[in-house]
Amino acid sequence: MNANIKEDIHRLLKKYWGFDSFRPLQEDIILSVLDKHDTLALLPTGGGKSLCFQVPGLALGGTTLVISPLIALMNDQVQNLKKKGISAVAISAAMNFKEIDVALNNAALGHVQFIYVSPERLQNETFVQKISYLPITLIAVDEAHCISQWGFDFRPSYRKIATLRPYFPDCKIIALTASATKDVVEDIQKQLDFKDANVFRQSFVRKNLRYVVQLEENKIERLFKLIHNIGGSGLVYVRNRKKTEELAAFLKKNKISSMAYHAGLKYEQRQSVQQQWIDNNVQVICATNAFGMGIDKPDVRFVVHLDLPESLEAYFQEAGRGGRDGKIAYSTIFYTKADQQRLIDNFQYAFPELDYVKNTYQAICNYYQIAISAGQGTNVQFDIDKICKSYNLSPILVYNSIKFLEKENYLSLIDGGFEPSKVLFTANKEDIYQFELLYPKFEPLVKTLLRSYGGLFENYVYINEKDLAYRVKISAASIMEYLAYLDKQEILSYVPQSALPKLVFMQDRVHANYLEFNPENYHRLKEQYLERINSVIEYTNNDKLCRQVQLLMYFNEFNYSDCGHCDVCISKRPKDYETVKTKLLTSLKNKSLTLEQLKDKMKSSNDETWIKAFNELIDDNIIVEEESIFYLKKDSKERL
Repeated sequence: MNANIKEDIHRLLKKYWGFDSFRPLQEDIILSVLDKHDTLALLPTGGGKSLCFQVPGLALGGTTLVISPLIALMNDQVQNLKKKGISAVAISAAMNFKEIDVALNNAALGHVQFIYVSPERLQNETFVQKISYLPITLIAVDEAHCISQWGFDFRPSYRKIATLRPYFPDCKIIALTASATKDVVEDIQKQLDFKDANVFRQSFVRKNLRYVVQLEENKIERLFKLIHNIGGSGLVYVRNRKKTEELAAFLKKNKISSMAYHAGLKYEQRQSVQQQWIDNNVQVICATNAFGMGIDKPDVRFVVHLDLPESLEAYFQEAGRGGRDGKIAYSTIFYTKADQQRLIDNFQYAFPELDYVKNTYQAICNYYQIAISAGQGTNVQFDIDKICKSYNLSPILVYNSIKFLEKENYLSLIDGGFEPSKVLFTANKEDIYQFELLYPKFEPLVKTLLRSYGGLFENYVYINEKDLAYRVKISAASIMEYLAYLDKQEILSYVPQSALPKLVFMQDRVHANYLEFNPENYHRLKEQYLERINSVIEYTNNDKLCRQVQLLMYFNEFNYSDCGHCDVCISKRPKDYETVKTKLLTSLKNKSLTLEQLKDKMKSSNDETWIKAFNELIDDNIIVEEESIFYLKKDSKERL
């Protein structure tokens, strides 16, 4: 590898991210891509995956095409790149044709370094033809486990990615994921047409995480104790929206600063909750699994699951949001036997009968007035409550029916409430001036827009109606009304924010009786789902094998010794372990000692016991060493 290339990537790292060195494996992955190899990177949550395609993308020049399944995550990364002065745009099935054309035209002019697209967009042949003319030098596949039928979040639209290869014959692919079993790793490379197997795998060992699983009837009381004992910032995952609200209110009532987060909140609410937590103005977030993607908060000291996750992959990602700063963090599950049974019961709801799936499809098409043999590419704001009330359907069965219709590529459900309103001026400055002369009441709004936001003639720009209302001195409702009128008059294009998810029709509507389902696919998905929930139940029940070892084995990592810190390992400690640990701490409370001096102090204790306790205190950064002298950290001393 050319030494200049190494210098280039370090220069880019310093210039845009401010870091002097890469994290483990990042540089190897980047150099593999720049050496023109298809590359699969397995990095645990918080391992810095995005850097692995953003740095080589900048080094290669041209445009990097990033395929990502979550619009919220795409928009988050685009905003972060823009803050660094890197041009980026996100294109999703939730956008209108005008937005997409503007983004692609800017890219064709060489003004876009990163284009993020949802995998569903690749199923549109016209779109693929358009991007085939762009100067794409690298294709990055984020959340690559979605491409595999064995993956825990399989998305059939991901299968279209390999069809891009003939359009970009000299372009290499980097695929990235935080959790993949052996079968998934092999399938990802096969589906992306890797010429040679090329996998970089960072161990899933997180030495600073303390995994704890406890059978606990009084979860709330135990949660209180955990929060008070550990302190710091934390995340508590629960099953549904109602529980997030109830738990947050209960914690707040008991003087623990807490807020709820779920997909039902409006965009501004979610952003506010998230930011207050990141800024440490709120100690605890009570969340559904809608929370976490793209959020990089380093100082999370505990992640608690009060309801069982549906897979160990999901658990590992959520638990991995703790301790990204390298300091000790606790990943805890409190469960009851009823929780395990509930997981099994939910399995029945997860796979509605095929007739129910057909009825759901028909109800959705009728509700949105999609005609037979029409509708492909149509996207609508999806209000599940209204549809269920209109057709007397169950929300959970409708939601899971849609998930299966997604797998069969009839529909695609996209997270909603993920971005604010946006505006692009479509008229030229002369036409805008003439319009203002004819309709003077719009002049204050138009002028305020042009003064407040840059780039309104080149790109869609995010706006805030409330802020505009304050500046123009009219109500926010009037601002929205005016913008809608200006849109109708083709002065600008206005895309208002929606708190609802988007539902995209991937194919023209067919008669429900002619929906084609692959029975083998249906039964295979059921089997995989059952295997995953059984793995979760087995993990909670197994109190004989180290928790970390259990997780590593699930992800095909072997030959690791016990972590020494999880609830299973603690239960195996000698009875005098805590006494020995206290003796070590007391010995170092007021003075520093060499290892020989420590040995002398501990000679009355069992060697194996005190050495284990000593190593744990070093791992926990309570005892530190400098030039072969051991002493207690100042904050540890104060706690004694």
